[in-house]
Amino acid sequence: MKTEGVICVLKPPGMSSSDAVTDVRRVFGEKRVGHTGTLDPAAAGVLPICIGRATRLFDFLVDKRKEYIAELVIGVATDTEDATGSIIACSDKTVTEEELSTALSGFVGEIEQTPPIYSALNLNGVKLYKLARAGEISESLENKKRRISIFELELIRQVEKNRFLIRIVCSKGTYIRTLCKDIGAALGCPAYMGFLLRTKSGAFTLEESYSIAELNQMRDEGTLKDAVIPMDRAIAHVPEIRVSGLSFKKEQLLLHGAGIKFMHEAECLPHRIYLNDEFLGLGEVRDGELKVIVWLGPEEYQIKGMKLDGVVGANRHIGTSMGFPTANLEGYDKRQMPKEGVYATAVVLDGKRYMGVTSIGSNPTVNGSGVTVETHLLDYSGDCYGKPMTVIFVERLRGMIKFPSLDALSKQISTDIDAARSILEKSKYIE
Repeated sequence: MKTEGVICVLKPPGMSSSDAVTDVRRVFGEKRVGHTGTLDPAAAGVLPICIGRATRLFDFLVDKRKEYIAELVIGVATDTEDATGSIIACSDKTVTEEELSTALSGFVGEIEQTPPIYSALNLNGVKLYKLARAGEISESLENKKRRISIFELELIRQVEKNRFLIRIVCSKGTYIRTLCKDIGAALGCPAYMGFLLRTKSGAFTLEESYSIAELNQMRDEGTLKDAVIPMDRAIAHVPEIRVSGLSFKKEQLLLHGAGIKFMHEAECLPHRIYLNDEFLGLGEVRDGELKVIVWLGPEEYQIKGMKLDGVVGANRHIGTSMGFPTANLEGYDKRQMPKEGVYATAVVLDGKRYMGVTSIGSNPTVNGSGVTVETHLLDYSGDCYGKPMTVIFVERLRGMIKFPSLDALSKQISTDIDAARSILEKSKYIE
């Protein structure tokens, strides 16, 4: 099952962000998995994780606003600034809701924050929390100060004496632990963060988040795709450009990464690009040309129309012995070669076009060595050795497979031929 998009994990306290990535990789069976920014192990809440080609969207997802609900505990300070640390200071002072509300208003806007020593920031290539645990650093570093933004900060309610729930909307890189400590300092007493729940990360919310247990259950029920947010919806905050009515040539240029003439008032800014209402990826208009710069559309679109030019060379004639003679292409530009697999292709030979099935790979069933490009031409008979040949890729049929026997391979080739003929009989590349 191939999955691409963003999944919102409901991370529990005690799970690291990297642990969540490992679990998602296992649930979806996909190696390309990455989160869009860490969430402290002690914290819970929304952790967006990109799957497949959605990992290319990292730069468009990490700089968004975050929303949290935190418990602010007044009168006690810990060395980690949260409930996991050791107590280092106490106070008998009691804070009222009115006093706290007044103090909170002073933190709204752009402020300077010194990250806690128990953080993942690096010092000389070593994470601060590792140095802190080893006793090699005991106080926060002033040269690590950063400017962050607090957009909203409000008191939700008082839980009990000196314990309050607060809501924070802030920029990327804000340490809520440190914010709680600093709020306490503004009130003249120690403070720490009792717990933290991230309720939003950019456009991603708790309502669309799933625990790992829920994802496992959905996988078993065959409904896992329902949890995946499509790539274009994940970046819905990026403006869009929709094009339609293009000529076939212009469509092919756009699909294969070339620019087409297109006037737009917002040049050089990234946009979601749609062709005939189908999402292609991220693109930009530069110097009056529209070009897709991050391809996220159907992979077969970029294959379609791709060409390899070369000369028919010698081969081992294994295909001939099985009843499926192949032409072995040599002298082509390897930089233009699609990934390994079997494709429906249009083949230009002696000025004529033929339907074909092209295999790219090492032919593992017959213990091949090295990657070859071999094409079985449908409805062709004759000797083409030494002749120029162009292979035009139309659609990928399957990946490269090692079959248990030549008989099994032969049956699959027959299936591939039927599939290719069905595709190519109505293809513009055969006309």
